[in-house]
Amino acid sequence: MQHEGLVREIKTLLDLVERKATTLADSVMEIDVREYTNPEQFEKEKIELFRNYPQFVGPSCLLPNPGDYYAFDDTGVPILIVRAADGSLNAFVNICSHRGAPLTECASGQAKRGKMFSCPYHGWSYNLDGELVGIPFGKEGFPDIDRSKLGLKTLQVEEKYGMIFVMPNPELRFDIDEVLGGIQERMSGFGFEDHHYLGVKQVYTDFSWKLNMDTFHEFYHFDFLHPESIGAMAYGNTANYVQYGRNHSMSSATLQINDLKDIPEEQWLPREYSSYVNYIFPNTVIFVVNDHFQTWRVYPISTDKSVVYHSMFIPKKPANEEEQKAFEDYFQMINDVAVAEDYGLVDKVHRGLQAGIERKVIIGRNEPGVQNMHRTLNEVLA
Repeated sequence: MQHEGLVREIKTLLDLVERKATTLADSVMEIDVREYTNPEQFEKEKIELFRNYPQFVGPSCLLPNPGDYYAFDDTGVPILIVRAADGSLNAFVNICSHRGAPLTECASGQAKRGKMFSCPYHGWSYNLDGELVGIPFGKEGFPDIDRSKLGLKTLQVEEKYGMIFVMPNPELRFDIDEVLGGIQERMSGFGFEDHHYLGVKQVYTDFSWKLNMDTFHEFYHFDFLHPESIGAMAYGNTANYVQYGRNHSMSSATLQINDLKDIPEEQWLPREYSSYVNYIFPNTVIFVVNDHFQTWRVYPISTDKSVVYHSMFIPKKPANEEEQKAFEDYFQMINDVAVAEDYGLVDKVHRGLQAGIERKVIIGRNEPGVQNMHRTLNEVLA
């Protein structure tokens, strides 16, 4: 969001704070407990939401240089994305054409000599365009094969508005503007193209991926679950909610936002008084605060297990070890709060859902983000 849009957002938040109000959905929603626990629905989610639907990979600055790569297999399809020599992106199924081993098991890094991948099993090599360029003992062992037909299987990858998306299913295509639904305008100006990738934390949780995602979509719980952390920094149950197709964005006001009433508008620094939770369907949240942004990507493992990838991006590479440590300590603190407070409580919610008692989960009008996620999931699965 550019400065003019941020100022408008601040004015909306000031009004909500003054009225002690928040954006409301049209009605209360009820969700059957079995939506979290039904194994048949879970299997359908894995296919329709994670194999047959484009996945947000990260901001463009995740792969800043030619030869940089990112690999993951949480959709059920091993995926390898690499920045080519001309600056474009290529995506492949991360499976060697020989015996099927992954070309790299590291989540991110630089291709070999910045220009190729070699299979760790038998050394078959591929360039950044996925072409098979080397077979050890090839003339004798594989005299008749056509190398031109044994390149890596390609996947559609799109990079636009500073965001990278990939389609795990090699038979399907997508339109990135349709996927974003207009939310790209909301997220412009936050540094997706040029920030520094600080790192990622992987957290395994013993509950449904949807319970995991539910925690991100409302500020109703701030004062009760986070009184000494988030609740001490931002207004609870106060959000400006804007929907963009299957996606949505929510802004939050800091407790100091009323200080702006005594400052001329042309001197406002809006990001110091607001933060933004941006949801990319089906499993990603991009959290934007004053001086950095974070991504949270959640993937299903089973009906009662999931994995979270929490990444942090800062405006520029730390100038020294002291600055590096300060950012890393902050990153760890945010992760610890989520694990101790959010995930600790959600683990207890999970136990209640597993009790076998037929009931409804109630989602209030003041939780429009949670409502949108579940409504949209059901629409796609239907």
